[in-house]
Amino acid sequence: MNEGELLMSARAREAALPLGEPHADETDTQPIPLGAALRVRVTPEMLLYVALAVLALVLRAGALDRAPLDDAQARQALAALREVDGRVPGGPLVAGSPLTFALNALTFGMSGGANETLARLPVALAGALLALAPALWRRYLNPLPALVLSFLLVISPVAVLAARTMSGVTWTMLLALVVPWLVLRFVETGERRWAILATVALAAMVFLAEPAGFLTLLGLAFGLIFAWLTDDDPDSSAVAGLRRTARAWPWAGGALAAALVVVGVATVFYWVPAGLTSVGQVLWAGLRGFVERPAGVATAFPAWVALRYELGIVAFGLLALYHAVRQGGFFERALAGWALAGIVWSVGYGGAGAGHALWITVPLTVLVALRVTDWLTERGGVLWDVPGWGVPLHALITFGLWLAVGLSVILLGKQLLYDLPREVTDLGALVERLFADIYSRNTNFETQQIASIEVQPGVFAWAYVLGFIQLRLLVTVLVSLLNGVLFFLVGSLWGARAAWRGFALGTLVALLLISAGLGGQAALNRVGDPRELWMSDPVTTDVYELRETLREMSLRATGEPRLLTVTAQVPPDGALAWALRDYPNTVFVDGLGAEVTSAAVIAPARDDPPPMGAPYVGKELIVRQAWDIDTLSWHDAILWFYRGDSAVKPVSGGRLTLWVRNDVYGVERVTEE
Repeated sequence: MNEGELLMSARAREAALPLGEPHADETDTQPIPLGAALRVRVTPEMLLYVALAVLALVLRAGALDRAPLDDAQARQALAALREVDGRVPGGPLVAGSPLTFALNALTFGMSGGANETLARLPVALAGALLALAPALWRRYLNPLPALVLSFLLVISPVAVLAARTMSGVTWTMLLALVVPWLVLRFVETGERRWAILATVALAAMVFLAEPAGFLTLLGLAFGLIFAWLTDDDPDSSAVAGLRRTARAWPWAGGALAAALVVVGVATVFYWVPAGLTSVGQVLWAGLRGFVERPAGVATAFPAWVALRYELGIVAFGLLALYHAVRQGGFFERALAGWALAGIVWSVGYGGAGAGHALWITVPLTVLVALRVTDWLTERGGVLWDVPGWGVPLHALITFGLWLAVGLSVILLGKQLLYDLPREVTDLGALVERLFADIYSRNTNFETQQIASIEVQPGVFAWAYVLGFIQLRLLVTVLVSLLNGVLFFLVGSLWGARAAWRGFALGTLVALLLISAGLGGQAALNRVGDPRELWMSDPVTTDVYELRETLREMSLRATGEPRLLTVTAQVPPDGALAWALRDYPNTVFVDGLGAEVTSAAVIAPARDDPPPMGAPYVGKELIVRQAWDIDTLSWHDAILWFYRGDSAVKPVSGGRLTLWVRNDVYGVERVTEE
C-alpha cells in the first residue's frame, strides 16, 4: 500500500470510527495461561462470551418442539421438505425466506427426516449469532460496550421469540450488524474482500432474508443521512470519509459476487433450480406489504409487541436516542436515524409481523448499551469526587426498592382480582370510594363487626378488603417515593449525574427482569395460547395428538407407522399439512363424497357425518383457539398484563374431525347410545 493509500485509510478510519481508534487486542485484560503448548489466550472477556453463547443457545434452541408449527412456519418448512423428499404429499411451495429455505433443505436432506426442531434450528442458530455479533465490534466500540450489547441481545425477549418462531427478520438483523462492520474493515484496511463481502451481505438482506429486508437497508441508509443532516459541520471528516469510501468501493466485483451468492443460495447451490422464483416472490411480497395487512393483525403491530415485551429497552432507548441526537457523535446519530426509521416502518408498514419488532428493539438496544457503558465507567469531574462503587451501589439499592414495589403491586393485583367482588366493574367508583374513607383491616369477626360498603350502585364489598387495598396502595406509593428520596440523597453527595446514572441502571435492570419473565412465559409456557400477543394464529398441541392417532391406526392397518391412506380436507400448505408430512399416501381434497374410502379422513368438524363411501368412527380435535382482547375488563387487563390470563378463556377457533374406517379402528359398527 503506497503512501497516498495509507493517508486515505487513516483519514477514512478517523471519519468512520467516531468512538476513536480501534481497540488494540494487547490492551485486553491479562490472559489466563493454559500452558505453553496449547498457545491459547483465554481472557475473562472470552469466558464471558462463551457463557453468553451457551445461554443464547439454551434460550433459542432449547425445547424447539414444545409447540407445533403454525401456518406460516409450516409453509416455510414444507417448501424445503417437498423439494428434498418427493414422498411428502402436496405440491411445491414458494418459501418466504430463501435463506431459511436453503438451510432447511440442507438440514432435512442430511438428516433424512423432518420435525419441528430441525425446521426451527437454522433460524434459532441465527438468533444465537445475532446475540454474539457485537463481539465483532469490540475493536471499534471497546470491549465493554460490545459485551453489554451482547448480553442485552442474549436476554432480549423479542430476539428470543423471533429466533424460536422461524422469523426471517432474525437473518435481517444479523446482517444489519455484520454489514457496517464489514464496511469499517474495508475503511480500515482498504482490502477489497471486505467491501465484496459487505455487498454480498447487503444483497442477502434484500433478496434472501425476508420480504421486508429492503426496509432494513433503507433504515440503515437513512441512519447515515440522518447523521449527516444533524451534523453541525456538513463538510466534516465523517462525511468526507463516506465519499472517499464510495469512490473506492469495488462495485463491479461486489455486484458479481452478490449475484452468484443470491442465485446459489436461492437454488440451494443449484440443486433446486426452481428456488430462484422465490427471490422474485420475496420482493413482490415485500412491496405488497405497503398496501395489504394480514387478517387479524393490528395497526402498528410491531410497536405494540416491542412495548409489551421490551418496555425497558424502548423507554431507555428513546432517552438514549434523544441524547444521541443532542450530544452524540456521528455513529450514535446514525443509530438514532436507524431507530427512527424502524419506528416509522413498524407503524406504517402493513405487512409487518411480530418479529419486525426487532426494527425497533435492535437499534435502541445498541444505544442503551452505549449509555449503560457511560453510566458504569464515567467518573465525576472537578466538583464531585464519585467513588467507583458509588453508582453501582445506588443502582443495586434502586433495583431492590423496585423489586419491593413489584412485590407490592403483585399483592395489590391479587386483592383487586380475587378479594374484591368481580361485580365491581366501575374503576372510577372504586377509586372514589377508596379515597373517601379509611377502612379497618381487622378481619376478626368475633371482636369487630365487618361492614359492607357499597362500592357502586347495587355492588357491595367488605370494608376489610377495601382496607387491605388501601394499605397496599400506600406501601406501593411510599416505597416508590423512597427511590426519589434516594435519588436526591445521592445527588447531594455526588451530584445529579451520578444520581441519574445509579437510578437509571437500577430501573433498567428491574424492567429487564420483568421483560425476561414475559418473554420466557411466551416462549415456553404459553406457546399455543392466543392470549399471548406474539402468537397471532397459534396451533394447539392437538396436532400432536392427531399424529399419534394416525401412527397407531397405521400400525393396526398396515403394520408400518406411516403407510396409512389419508384423505385430508385441509389446506395443503399449513400446519395440518405439515402434520401429515410423513404419510405419503395422503390426498388433499376440497370436499368429501361417496368416492372417499381411505383408511382415515381428516375434515372440518360438522354436526352431521359427511357423506363417505365407508362407515367411519370420528374423533374431534380442537386445532385452533380464538380470543379477542376486547373482552378484557379492567380486572382482566391487570391479570393479562402480568400473568397472560383472563376471565374470558379462549374458545374453539378451529375444530376438525379425524374419521377412522371401522375395520381399521377394530369395530364392525358404531352403536349410538
